[in-house]
Amino acid sequence: MTPRLSREPPQVPHPAMRHMLIGLLLAPFAWLAQMVTTEALAAQSCYPFDRPLSAPLVVWMRPALFTVSALCLAAGVFGTLTAWRTMRRIGPMQWGALSGKRRTRAELDWFLSRIAAMCSALFLFALIATDVALAIVSPCRGW
Repeated sequence: MTPRLSREPPQVPHPAMRHMLIGLLLAPFAWLAQMVTTEALAAQSCYPFDRPLSAPLVVWMRPALFTVSALCLAAGVFGTLTAWRTMRRIGPMQWGALSGKRRTRAELDWFLSRIAAMCSALFLFALIATDVALAIVSPCRGW
């Protein structure tokens, strides 16, 4: 008995849209959360009523800033790794076997995975630079 030959092209697995969105948006949102949270905490602790203080009002401000920064950095790393994994998974597709809608979808996935990887890498660099600045510069001191 001979196997049946199918005329349909092979199925190419598409990455889940949630993986694509996590890779695209998690690192930028982590950076945004870090900036909003740490700047608000430092501003309220060091400059109440628009008067600069030499030391923060709350003693736990520095550990809180480091905790928020570490959590946001972990989220950014997770988003970047997800984007990288999605890009690597889409990379070895064989375009010649696809046609029509499936080829268009595969090309869109390929494009979005590359954009997600570049965007996540950029914002991961921003998260790391912000963490380095937090370690070097005191929030209650002028630049």
